[in-house]
Order: sequence, then C-alpha cells, then structure tokens
Amino acid sequence: MRTWLRMTQWTAITAVSVAGACLAAPAAQAGAALSTAAAGRSRLVPIASTRPAPLVTNPEVAVGGKRGLAGPAMSADMITANAIRQAAATSYLRSLDRRHPGAADCGNVACRAGLPAAKDLLGTQEPQLRNYFCGPATVSEMLAQMGVKLNQWTAAKELGTTQNGTDWSDASGYPVPRVLNENQSQTQYVAVPLPWSPTTRQLRTFEADLVADINKGDGVPLAGNAYEVAGGPHLVGNPVNQTIMHWIDIRGYSDGGKVTDYEDSVHDASSIGWAAGVPAYSSLASSTMVNILGARGYDW
Repeated sequence: MRTWLRMTQWTAITAVSVAGACLAAPAAQAGAALSTAAAGRSRLVPIASTRPAPLVTNPEVAVGGKRGLAGPAMSADMITANAIRQAAATSYLRSLDRRHPGAADCGNVACRAGLPAAKDLLGTQEPQLRNYFCGPATVSEMLAQMGVKLNQWTAAKELGTTQNGTDWSDASGYPVPRVLNENQSQTQYVAVPLPWSPTTRQLRTFEADLVADINKGDGVPLAGNAYEVAGGPHLVGNPVNQTIMHWIDIRGYSDGGKVTDYEDSVHDASSIGWAAGVPAYSSLASSTMVNILGARGYDW
C-alpha cells in the first residue's frame, strides 16, 4: 500500500480585492503582483505533468536510427515547469558555491558546491515482471528510494502501460513524472528532453540536475528514458546489435557528477532472454548516458 495520498485535483485560488487594498503604495502593489505571478508559476510545476502533451511512445523508433533527431516536442506547461526547477537547482548549487572557499579550483559541479564526490541512494533494483514493464519497475524502484511502496502492477495501471511499454508523453501528460508526483511529496518531477546528440551545455545541465537531486534533502532519484540504437552506445549488458527503448532508475553519481550510477530492471527478469548479462547496478560516464538518453530524455 502506498504511504502517500494521491493528489489528482488542484483548486484554483481566486484573488479577491478589498477596499483597503486600493490604498497600497505603487511599489507595494508591484511587489504583490510579482509575488502573485511567482506563486502562480510555482503552482504550475506539480501539475505540468498532468496536462495533455504531444504523443511520444517508446515503439516510435526512427527509420535508420535516431541520428539528427531533436528532443521530443514538449508542452508549453512542461517547458515552463522545467525552467522553474532549473532556476531553483542553479540557485541551490550557487548558494553552496559561495560558501565553499575552494570552489574556483574545482573541475566538477559537486566539488564546486562542496558536495560529496560520489553518492548513491539506496539500491532498490527489482526485476521487471513483463518484458514491457521497465516503466512500472523504474517507478516502483524510485518510490522505494523515497520510502513509498508501490508494486509494479499498480504502477503499470497508473502509468497507462501497455504491451508497447510506457510513453514518454501522451494525452494524459507525462506518465512517469505524473505518477511519481502523485505518490510522494519530496520533490516535483519534470521532464527534460534531449536531442540525439546532446550539447556540452545539456551534459553539464544533466550533471547539475543529478548532483542537486541526489544531495538536496534526503535525496531523490532521476528516471532516464534510454533510446539505444543498434551499433551505438548501450547500457551495460544490453545487446549492442539491438535497438532498445528502456526506462531506468538513476540513483547516484561519482567523479563529482561525471559518472552516472543507475539500476536496471532487466537484471534477473525472466521475461527477457538476455537478462543474465545485465548487472543490477552499473555506472557509465555521464557523457555516454546523455547520448543514450538522446532523442528522449530524463525526469528529475
């Protein structure tokens, strides 16, 4: 049973002016207006994943691979929500930079912020129960790291998982961040799209998002939506001659964020013929990880 109440409805708050409000000084009025606007933007973060989004399904594999593909088209609400979260993460890391006297001499985001060079959340890997259950397994693993129990069958129902897998986005919004947000209160997940060949700036953003989420508060995991192309980079143990769409739980980092640690639900999955060669826990250079996530992205 889940230990967090599901929240699916949000009540709009309507501002009602009172007679005395008209007497406020212009500066105070402007400040109040900015505060109201900021509050409105912040309320968008938890509901952006519930708003309709472009349909992007895992079976949508481009003919000839993903070369040249842009990141998935995103809803305007999700673009705004991610911008809000990115600004908050930047502020958090910069506040630590200012308190860390050796920041200027550091070569990675964790060092600059005075955070651990390596940190992993609790290992919660569980074999996916069906060959198309990587999404439900990833959500179940991630929630377990946040102290919430949600089995794969319930997760699959809430995600809308079918034999085609779990969508990146669809008419229900963004299934993975939506279900994560409905089942825990430690963070509000948003989706970040990546093109087939992420830029250095996108790599650095991923590293910063990873280090910030793993360290802030009790730490929370990220979800990665891998798009592995035959002959291209693959997750550890995944057959390199196959094109594979796969959700994974990103649970930590090392080398200050330059290496990504993750767990893979294919390990020990009886429904997948090549599962024996896939470790439960693995690490990849973050530059390789973002390329694997390219043409899909990650939820943080």
